[in-house]
Parts: sequence; structure tokens; C-alpha cells
Amino acid sequence: MLRKLSKNVKITLSILLIFIGIILISFTYLSGIKSNLFNYKNISLLEEEVTLPEELIDIEIDTTTTSPVESTTTVSTTKVVNKDNYIGYLEVPKIKLKRGFLSLDSKRNSVKYNVMLIEGSSMPDVKNGNLILAAHRGNSSVSFFDKLYKLSNGDTAIITYNKKKYTYKLVNNYLVPKTGKVTISRNGDINTLTLITCTRYGNDTQTVFIFELDSVE
Repeated sequence: MLRKLSKNVKITLSILLIFIGIILISFTYLSGIKSNLFNYKNISLLEEEVTLPEELIDIEIDTTTTSPVESTTTVSTTKVVNKDNYIGYLEVPKIKLKRGFLSLDSKRNSVKYNVMLIEGSSMPDVKNGNLILAAHRGNSSVSFFDKLYKLSNGDTAIITYNKKKYTYKLVNNYLVPKTGKVTISRNGDINTLTLITCTRYGNDTQTVFIFELDSVE
């Protein structure tokens, strides 16, 4: 009789401990959600929709069949592009990218020739503004954003503008459908740099990289 009673007590205690454990886990989980919601409320989430006037595509050149004449043309085009009067420069040290960008009213402000400044952008010296740049990926001479997929949160991008150097850190990247319009989700209380290009191995989407201002020199 005592042995049976002892067994029932053990079962009851086990159930009780399991129940307490579930309560503690649930409390911790709910506390985490509450904390995340609190942090989220402290962020002024801003969603901006911009239009890409030109389609971003992967430009892949078959180097095994490229003729000498085509190669010469590519070199010639590159020389012309380098003569553009850039208003600023983008540098991404991790992928060894350094490229200028032009004003919105420049005829060569196009992904066909350069890193493109997108309508709706703000320059880095505008408080809480967002500088938006786009470029192709691939292996052509104008596929300036080909290696962006290698970036991780915390990696830096530098904008040189009006004799000042603005250093940004990557905080997020996400995919958007390729529709000609891009929704940019960012913290509206911080100066931001947004880079847009084709998604690697994804023909129907584009990747948006969100950088936040870290320092100005």
C-alpha cells in the first residue's frame, strides 16, 4: 500500500515539475516577445517606395566566345565611363568596390553605365535621409554590385561626398519582388544608405541592403 502511494506521489511530483517547467519556459518566451516589441516601438520604422526606372538584371558575358572586337569595345566603354563627373563615391572595402555616382539629371546616371542614383534619394548630409543606389550584378564591366551577396551584418560601406567621408554599417538585407518598385524598410531616425541589385540565383527578386550611418569624418 505504501509502495503504491509512493509511486503515485512520484507521478504527481513529476507532472507538477513538468507543469512548472512549461510555465517558466512560456514566461521566458513571452518576456522575450515583450522585450522585442518594446525595442520595436522605439524604432521609427519607415517604409519608402521608390521606382527603379531601369530593370536590374544579371549581365553574364561568355568569355569563351567573346571576340577580340567585342573585347576592344568593352575597354573603350570603360574609358568613357571613367571620365564622368561624379558627385560622390561609394566604397565597400570587403568586396574591393569603389565607384562614383552621378547627379539625378546626368544622362549617364544609369545602370547601363554606372552605379545609379535613384529618384527619392537624399544626400548623406541630409538629416535622417536615405541615399539609394542601384547597379547590375554579373561579370560584365557594369556589374558593379556583383559581390554584394558576400556582405554580412556589420560590414561597412563608405560614401565620399562634399569632401566628407560617411561610414555606414550593414544592418539588414531582404528580398523584394522584381516589379519595378521597391519598398525600403528602415529606421527613420537614422541616416541610411540603401543598395539594390539582382538577387543571386533569383530571377524574380531583387535584394535590398540597408546600411546605417556609423561615423562622419
